[in-house]
Amino acid sequence: MPRAPVKKRSALIVGGGPVGLGVAALLLSNQQAERWTVRLIEPRPAPDWSEADVDLRVYALSRASQHVLDSAGAWPGIAARRVSPYRRMHVWEGGYRASVGALTFDSAQLGEPDLGHIVEDRLIRHCLIELLCAKSNVELEFGTELAGVRPTADGVEVTTQDGRALTADVLLAADGGASTVRDLLELPVITVPYGQEAIVAHVGTEQPHAETAWLRFLRTGPIALLPLADGRSSIVWSMSTDRAQTLLQLDDDAFMAEVAAATDHALGGITSVSARASFPLRAIHARQYCARRVALIGDAAHAVHPLAGQGMNLGLLDAAVLVEVLQDAVCRGEDPGDLRVLRRYERRQKGRNLKTMLAMDVLHRLFTRAGPLLAPARVCGLTLVDSLPFAKHAFMREALGLVGELPQSARRRVV
Repeated sequence: MPRAPVKKRSALIVGGGPVGLGVAALLLSNQQAERWTVRLIEPRPAPDWSEADVDLRVYALSRASQHVLDSAGAWPGIAARRVSPYRRMHVWEGGYRASVGALTFDSAQLGEPDLGHIVEDRLIRHCLIELLCAKSNVELEFGTELAGVRPTADGVEVTTQDGRALTADVLLAADGGASTVRDLLELPVITVPYGQEAIVAHVGTEQPHAETAWLRFLRTGPIALLPLADGRSSIVWSMSTDRAQTLLQLDDDAFMAEVAAATDHALGGITSVSARASFPLRAIHARQYCARRVALIGDAAHAVHPLAGQGMNLGLLDAAVLVEVLQDAVCRGEDPGDLRVLRRYERRQKGRNLKTMLAMDVLHRLFTRAGPLLAPARVCGLTLVDSLPFAKHAFMREALGLVGELPQSARRRVV
């Protein structure tokens, strides 16, 4: 008996960041690619990546995120251009020297080559776009803004600002913390403003970073030094909005002195600094990740404090789980936009994301709270964890993203 033709399904993705592009690439990355047509719309222009210019926005990608990007076909191109592994991480309490009461993670203790990679936002997007442009069943529209969304029984209708109507079986919203899709559908969201901003910049240091990430918890907010491939370090420094605006106005020499003091000269003095930028910090969590014909992923569904650098890792895992759910549904002959299908994704990811968000919030409040006994207690806690190999291993495996129920695309390959 001849095999019945497989019905093609269509996905409309709103958002051209790493998560939105990652969803598109994953949908079209295996033998099921022929079952899908994909259209992606993004209001910003396509990214212009250059070897001469290091993007200010970088991510600390976990091993699970590396596997997801590898499954999508993008990791080889990313790794061939410019990434920096970090093999060690040093965490310590502000008010104490880096050598006192510190917690040090080393990938060698787990038999891993590294704890993750520092990768530029523009590079991830560039490589995913390069990959997608080679496929015939995807359309990428940059400079296209969304105006309206209307789910129907048979699909979802989207109107753009230039008056066009687009339709698909399912809409995947990866349009960030200020999600237009989420707002148009009036999906409820919990927002917790921290009253802080994070300053980002790249700095040169007297001492080499030795592929080590540094994280110091100051009472005013954490500061991280992340190793870059060109020998510099990327800083992510959280503080009150007023303080951030003051530091952004300093000249380079004064700003470098502030960074050196905040990091307790962990890498010696600061010898150079790039342009600086800042962004407001808030926690966001959508009360529901899906509606009829629509799923929220990445920052559209949740945003966390950047102190542990988990935001992009959560988003890429959303993408991997959602694609696994959609592909499984299509294999079963189900409608991928059916709310019952989309809720399978929500059930798998909502609890995991909420747990990470709460952990980041607790850490933020714990390390920014003042008190005569709190700082010594925090140092004792870091020292205790540092002395317990099983505890350190558990933290490192969590950071690598190799715990819990993982989608196939995020799992370690067995050679």
